[in-house]
Amino acid sequence: MTAIVFDYPSPPLRLCDVIFVFGGSHPGLWQTAAKAYHAGLGKAIIATGGHKPGVKYHATWTDGETPEAHVIRRELIRLGVPEDRIICEDRSTNSLENVLFAMEVYDFSSVSSILVVCKNYGVGRQCRTLRQQMGNSVILIPYPFDTEISGHGPFITRDTWVNYEEGRAFVLTQVVKIRRYGKLGHLEPIGTMSSGLEAFVERNSES
Repeated sequence: MTAIVFDYPSPPLRLCDVIFVFGGSHPGLWQTAAKAYHAGLGKAIIATGGHKPGVKYHATWTDGETPEAHVIRRELIRLGVPEDRIICEDRSTNSLENVLFAMEVYDFSSVSSILVVCKNYGVGRQCRTLRQQMGNSVILIPYPFDTEISGHGPFITRDTWVNYEEGRAFVLTQVVKIRRYGKLGHLEPIGTMSSGLEAFVERNSES
């Protein structure tokens, strides 16, 4: 379950063609993307995310219905990233749309490597989405940041999630989502799971 949700340990950091920022309202998204850019890990930043009606935004969010990508761009500029190095996709409302709509505003045909900025527990689902939509020829290097679930409680990481009831429930939910979206073709399927885990996930998918 750790490998499914958090992916496997990341390959060594390297200069990538682009930095891809999955949409969201957490300040860690632009802070981490700016850190990566200033560290020379990407030549440009693709900021994704529209307005998502009904979604609970991060406690620090004060931008109302402004598309997430616009806020990410504004904050990246404030953190010293040149405006002409930022590409915005501002219509998406989920991870699949983040990728598909980004492919409409940016030419990925010559991209061979992507640095992926997202929450640590989003790595498995979001990197699988990129792999499914862009193919295995593109090297994906996760550059996640640690965060809490729903803005409260302990940080949930690949090493600590099993220690907390909330963490265990959340990771199971993520596995169920990845399994479901894999069957729909939205992301790279999980593949073979042990019979015990398969049965466990199946039971919880029905509940």
